Amino acid sequence: MKYVIIGLLLALPALADWEWESRAEWQRHVAEARRERAEVMREAARARAEARREMAQAHRDMQREVRERHTEWTREARQFRLEMERSARELRNSIRESVRESLRNWR
Repeated sequence: MKYVIIGLLLALPALADWEWESRAEWQRHVAEARRERAEVMREAARARAEARREMAQAHRDMQREVRERHTEWTREARQFRLEMERSARELRNSIRESVRESLRNWR
């Protein structure tokens, strides 16, 4: 029995050292997991920022396109209105001239 107790007393420091080694290994793993998590969080933040930049660029492009289309439509509408006014003026002048000619011929 005495040998068992001596063996246990000799083994206790080795067991304590094994426990400290396990704790140190566990702490290394936890630290590595924290570093990996931080890297993943940084990468996610970069991806979100990139997505925001792309979305903002697409929004600016869309707004520019809408402004261009609106300007083009306004220009075409103005041109159409001017053409219609000119056609109406020509028609009135033609009718007026036709009426004058008819009145001259009627006398």
